Amino acid sequence: MKKWLTPKVKLRICGAYFGLYLILSFAYAALCPPAEFTYDLSLFRAVLIAACAAHALFVLVRKRIDARITSLVTLVLCVGLSAIDLFGLGALSDAAVVVGMPAVAIVTFLEYAGAIVVALILGFDKETYGLLDVPVNLEPAYDGGHSWDEPMSKRVRTWEFWRDLIMYFIVFSFIGHWAEILFCRLILAGVFMGGYDPTNAMLWDQWLFPFSAEGTALAAVVVFLHPIATKLQNRYGQHSIRAVLLSFLANFVVCTSIDFGTGMVANQHYELWDYRDMPFNFMGQVCLQNSMVYSIAATLVVWGLYPLMDKGLRKLPKDAADGLFWGLVGIYGFLALLHFVDPSMAVA
Repeated sequence: MKKWLTPKVKLRICGAYFGLYLILSFAYAALCPPAEFTYDLSLFRAVLIAACAAHALFVLVRKRIDARITSLVTLVLCVGLSAIDLFGLGALSDAAVVVGMPAVAIVTFLEYAGAIVVALILGFDKETYGLLDVPVNLEPAYDGGHSWDEPMSKRVRTWEFWRDLIMYFIVFSFIGHWAEILFCRLILAGVFMGGYDPTNAMLWDQWLFPFSAEGTALAAVVVFLHPIATKLQNRYGQHSIRAVLLSFLANFVVCTSIDFGTGMVANQHYELWDYRDMPFNFMGQVCLQNSMVYSIAATLVVWGLYPLMDKGLRKLPKDAADGLFWGLVGIYGFLALLHFVDPSMAVA
């Protein structure tokens, strides 16, 4: 056994543990009916575990020097919160309803037994954790400037472009949800026309439900709308009113198209929104008022928020930006599987 259980193999076992932890977390999210998942410590634990496990797996694969402490802290958080949630707050019985008690017992045993093995390896096996010798790069990945200083045809061939784009999509999928809540509050206050469903659990109770349309809109800002604004700036001047107005028109077309396309796919029966009673609506999926609001917001993002976000990301060390990316992927993966996959709707 000693011949094959080398330090490299032990390190792979540690990485496999966090990878399996992440897969099981995703599997539970996919198997759990969204309406039966309680937004309490269970959600906090699941989201934190997904983020930390994804990040721990990333630093272990990279063999970074901080992977040891990162992994041990992740173990303490995951196992500690799991014990509190499962045995203290009754999540064990809730999970048993979803996947059955035998499966829960097996997974729980593997979780704690695996945590002990990983803790022993990374805590006491100097030969194994000695392999974690890659220093953390604290230097900014970019040397000033803006990402759009390079042509899009060149940017799309880099890892950083797709990493940042996916992070924008994830973050704005959540921000979009909260913005929708604010919009409904403004309707209630009489600022905007329209109605909303105060009993919509997806909007009001499931406050981390990802609104993919808003995430897609921000991705469109990066790929289409900001390059258009940049070309208009170069042609008419950075502070030209004409450039801003033309940019607004482009934003209007793209935002309305995204809203309409999302509605035709996910809102065919008007479960999510219904604009048929609104003036200047088209098929009840889009209306002039909302398109104007979205376009104004997009213009503010194009000319103000996105450049600030790009500047901030370019100041981050590459290792920090990559770690943030994998953490966000873990969070979004869990929540997307939880809310977009409903096993109760499957046809037998």
